[in-house]
Amino acid sequence: MRKALESRIGEMSIMDASGHKELKWNMGDPKEIAAAQETFDRLLEKGYSAFGSEQKAETKHVVKEFDPTLEDLVMVPRTVGG
Repeated sequence: MRKALESRIGEMSIMDASGHKELKWNMGDPKEIAAAQETFDRLLEKGYSAFGSEQKAETKHVVKEFDPTLEDLVMVPRTVGG
C-alpha cells in the first residue's frame, strides 16, 4: 500500500559542474510543490532534460511536465559535443 501523499517526499537531483544539488519537497505541501515546479521549469528552459520515477527504485523515464507525485527526479544539463 502506498503512503499518503501528505507523508511522501519528492527529491530532485540537479546535475551541474559542482557534481549535483538536491531539492526535496513534501508532496502534501503546496508551497514546497510550487518551489520544486518553479525550479523544474527554469531548468527545462535552460536546456536540461528530466528523468523521473514514481518510486526511487523504479526505472526512470523522460519527464516533460512537473509531476509532484514523482518520488525521484534527475535533472541533467544539455551535453555539448566538440
